[in-house]
Amino acid sequence: MYWLNNALIFGVIPVLTVIVVFVIQRKLLWTAPLISTVLAFLCYLITLAPITIVEVFSNNEWRAFYILAMLMQFGITVVLTVVAYFVAYILKRKEK
Repeated sequence: MYWLNNALIFGVIPVLTVIVVFVIQRKLLWTAPLISTVLAFLCYLITLAPITIVEVFSNNEWRAFYILAMLMQFGITVVLTVVAYFVAYILKRKEK
């Protein structure tokens, strides 16, 4: 179950967020990492439901895991956003 959750958080959520924001409004592409991180945070809250957020942040090991996971997810989405900006730039140049 956890591998599915990790695939969702580190793969599906960042890719879908960047694609949806790219298709809907390219000027708001900078919001994709923020939206994606919030969705990943909510997904982890649902997955770790028996453990409250207070317990997560009071335990050093859980806190480190949670912060590292969110930073990795944010980094993946930033890289995908940069790629999307590059694609948008190329598409804009081809229109001219």
